Amino acid sequence: MDEQVDVLIVGAGPTGLTLGLTLARYGVSFQIIDRKTTPSDNSRAIGIQPRTIEVFSRLDVAKEVLERARTIERGNLYFSGQWTAKLEFSKLVTPYPFVTLLRQNETEDILERALQKHGHAVKRGETLSSITQYPSRSIAHLTGADGANRSVEAKYVVAADGANSSIRRMLALPFSGKSFKEAWVLADLKANWPISREEVHIFFSDRGVLEVFPLTDETIRITGNLRTDESFEESDLQELVEQRSHMPVEIKEVEWFSLFRVHNRMVDSFIHNRIILMGDAAHINSPVGGQGMNTGIADAFNLGWKLWLHLKTGAPHHVVSTYRDERQHVARNVLQTTNIATEMLQTTLPMLLPFQAIGADVFTRVNLVNQKITERISQLHLSYPKGLRMPFRRVAEGKIFPETEILRTDDGFRTKISEIADGRFQVLLLDDGKRDLTSIYAYLNEHQAFIQTITLSKTSRPFFDQGNELAKSLFMKRGILVIRPDGYLLHKQHHVRLKPLKDKLAAWFPSSS
Repeated sequence: MDEQVDVLIVGAGPTGLTLGLTLARYGVSFQIIDRKTTPSDNSRAIGIQPRTIEVFSRLDVAKEVLERARTIERGNLYFSGQWTAKLEFSKLVTPYPFVTLLRQNETEDILERALQKHGHAVKRGETLSSITQYPSRSIAHLTGADGANRSVEAKYVVAADGANSSIRRMLALPFSGKSFKEAWVLADLKANWPISREEVHIFFSDRGVLEVFPLTDETIRITGNLRTDESFEESDLQELVEQRSHMPVEIKEVEWFSLFRVHNRMVDSFIHNRIILMGDAAHINSPVGGQGMNTGIADAFNLGWKLWLHLKTGAPHHVVSTYRDERQHVARNVLQTTNIATEMLQTTLPMLLPFQAIGADVFTRVNLVNQKITERISQLHLSYPKGLRMPFRRVAEGKIFPETEILRTDDGFRTKISEIADGRFQVLLLDDGKRDLTSIYAYLNEHQAFIQTITLSKTSRPFFDQGNELAKSLFMKRGILVIRPDGYLLHKQHHVRLKPLKDKLAAWFPSSS
């Protein structure tokens, strides 16, 4: 055997790089390979949703992403050339109430350089030729660009090798779903066009839809559907843009042009013994709404901290299995949503356009509806487990814990709960000073490897809850909150009894704990 690692990651796109960066921060041994000999220079996916920026914040790369990207707070909807409605992202409950636009190759560059800072590099030009699975490990046989062969023994092999996944084919997994007959056009271009470069624009017309995303002050990304029998060349771009936007445009340069077809598919299970699938290897969906790359990145972050618990702390394999349960539910939800959205966008019957315009105008004027639409696009609505039945409760188990602020006692400035997160479970202990917490602290101290304890009261250090502000916002005089490493609320209790806390965490910690 040439080498041994805990995890072998196949594929160095945003999904594989995110998993590698997550494992690196937890000290899990891994290798990441990619069949390409050089990083991609293709812009491909450009939309980074608020939830993904929250993940990047926990991986310490959000700042650089935002410095290099363009942030968009609003989206405009036009019907037959007339402005009709606006989607507002600025009112989302998140530290990042906007959609971030950045070329995928730049996102990959940021993630890969962050990975290098942790002492890891992508092994490029290596192709996976076969995998042999055993009950507790897998052996991957690799071939380099120079024809040299090597083998790697890994406790887990993770398929992050995209829509044409070689691992998925090796396992002969059905990729169930549908493909749309209509082709779509995609182009990055420089143009003189009298529209705002600070907002997204979507034009509905009797010829089809046109989506416009500003990448820079000069470059815009456009996508649009074509009719089933319609042929299309790069030279047809100007006519397509003018017909659907009903505006004059001068295309000065086409930086990238492509035609593609939309597929909505996923495998039946994301885990097969010691092989785990994520990202496009596990599910692909319509690019409408910019969900694909973001779903893959969320897959990787979800899996990463669970592999840490299992491989480094001895937590039961059940912890890894929750990745399958949670992320399959999410992928199915995304596929259903993007399937409906794609069908709606491709509806081009002239007689329906006036009614679509009226519906868009009426619904987006209702703040609650506008917020629900943007929450879904932003992936802030997703919750665990799938059986959650409290959709209108802001703070509930299974939902993303809202970005609350607490005061630092050393300087009196506020900091967010997520800003002090260190990768462990965060236990927020709301102390009203009326209960003996000795047994609680004994338990928390015993499990410092897994738990970051944050006591909040009128006098606690190094953080305190000034005037019980946080406790009041949560309608809690006292109690315990447990936030998972990915920012989801795992447990909430309005008392400080130890047993419910221990029972909840028992499923996640080593059995000897």
